[in-house]
Amino acid sequence: MKGSVILVGAGCGPGLITAAGLEAVRQAEVLVYDALLDSALLKEAAADCELIPAGKRSGAHSMQQDEISKILCEKAKEGKQVVRLKGGDSFVFGRGGEECLCLEAAGIPFSVIPGVTSAVAVPEHFGIPVTHRGTAQSFTVVTGRSGTGEAEDYGALAALKGTLVFLMGIRSLREITERLMENGKAPDTPAAVLIKGFSPEEERIDGTLGTIASLAENAPTPGILVVGETAAMHLGERSESSGSGPLSGCRAVVAGTRHFAEKTARRLRELGAEASPAVCMEIVPLKENIPKTFEGYDWLVFTSANGTGLFFETLRERGTDLRQLGKARFACIGPGTAEQLLRHGFRADLLPERYTARDLGEALAEVCGQEAERRGPGRGGTPAGSSSSGRSRVFRSSRRRLRERGSLMRTLRSTGQRRWKQRVELRERISDRDSRHPDSRTISSLEAPDVCAPGLSSGGSRKARFLYASVRIRKPG
Repeated sequence: MKGSVILVGAGCGPGLITAAGLEAVRQAEVLVYDALLDSALLKEAAADCELIPAGKRSGAHSMQQDEISKILCEKAKEGKQVVRLKGGDSFVFGRGGEECLCLEAAGIPFSVIPGVTSAVAVPEHFGIPVTHRGTAQSFTVVTGRSGTGEAEDYGALAALKGTLVFLMGIRSLREITERLMENGKAPDTPAAVLIKGFSPEEERIDGTLGTIASLAENAPTPGILVVGETAAMHLGERSESSGSGPLSGCRAVVAGTRHFAEKTARRLRELGAEASPAVCMEIVPLKENIPKTFEGYDWLVFTSANGTGLFFETLRERGTDLRQLGKARFACIGPGTAEQLLRHGFRADLLPERYTARDLGEALAEVCGQEAERRGPGRGGTPAGSSSSGRSRVFRSSRRRLRERGSLMRTLRSTGQRRWKQRVELRERISDRDSRHPDSRTISSLEAPDVCAPGLSSGGSRKARFLYASVRIRKPG
C-alpha cells in the first residue's frame, strides 16, 4: 500500500504554524524537517514518529535536494504517512515545487498545507507593512542568492515603486544595494535589515539604500532586507513579540503535560521570553479506581482539573446516571479544578483558602467536624458512652489504611469534653514499585473510600466516605 506526503509550511516563528499544519505533524509517521523551524514543533510529533533532519540552513545543508526527494518517495512507498515540514511556506523559496514534481513523477499522492512566509510576517513583526495605501501599492519578493546562478533584472527591480523584500540576502547586501543604485534606485531610499525575526536575538537595523550595507556589515543570518518607503515605518513593532517585555532575553523550556507546557510557554512568550514546551508527561486515567456506585459517599474530592475531567469522562463511558451524585458534595483543591467541575454541571461546595492539598484536607476536617458536633451523640456524632480508647482505635485503623495508600492521616483531639477534630494531611508519594520503572511513575492523591470522618467510631454510627481522583503520569511513549 502506498503512503502519501504532505508538504507543510511551519511558519517563521513560534505559534505561526496553521491548525491544519499542526494536526498533520501530530498524525505523521515520518517527519522530514528543515533546520529553520520552531524546535517545539518536533515535540508535537507522535512518540513513534520517525524524525529525519534535512538541514537547509544557510551555508550548512545536511542533505542535497535530490536526496530529500528520494527519502520522501521511499518512505511513502513503504506505506507511511510522510510530512515534509518546511520553514515559512513550502512554495516561497522552499523548493516545495521541486518535491511535488518528484512525487508526481513517482505516482505518489501528495497535498500542500500553506505556511506563514517570512517575506510578509517578519517585516510586519518589526512594524513594516509591505503594502501601504498611498506609499506602496505592491511588494516584490526576491531571493538574495540564486541556486541556478541566474542574475536578477535589477533594472526592472529598481524601477518598481513598491516594496522590495530580499530573502536570504544578508551575505549579498553590498552587491544588492549597489546593483539597485547602479540601475537608478535613489541612494536615500529607506532600507532596513531584519535579523532573526521572532527570536530573542532579533534585531532591526535602519538606514538607506546607500548606507545599509555598511551598517549591517556584520549582521548574522538569517535576515531580510526591505527596501522602499515603508521600510522607514515602525508601526507598533514587537508590541507582543518574543523580543520585548519584562522577560526579554530569557530562555525557558517548560516541561509537563501538553496542556500545561503549551499554556505556560505561551504566557512566557507574551512576556518576552523565548519559551518552548517540552511535553514529557501524559495523563493516563486509572478508571478502575472509580467505583461503580456512589451510594454512601458524602464527599467527592478533586485535586486536579485532569482528574475531574477523567472522572466525568469515565461516568459517561459507563452510562452512569449522574443523579447518583445528588446526595454527595464536592470539594476542589483550587478554582481551576472548580471551573472544570462546573463545566460538568456541578458547583464546588468546598474550596480551601490556599490551594494546597494540606489546606484542602484541613478544610474538609473542619467541615466534617462541625457537622458531627451538630448531629450530636448517637446521630452520626460521637456515640454516647464511647471512650477515647475506642476513638483512638478507629483513628489508628484509618491512619494505617491511609499509609498503605501512600498518604498520612493525623488526628487532633481536644481534652475535657467529648469534642474532637480530625486533621487529614494529604501528601503525594511515589510508590517504590513505580519509581523503579524507567518509563512511568504514579502520583496518586488520597484514595480512601472507607476513611472514617469526624464523629465516627466502631459504635455503628454513619460513615462518611471520601473519593479522591487518581491519575497515572508517565513519560510519553
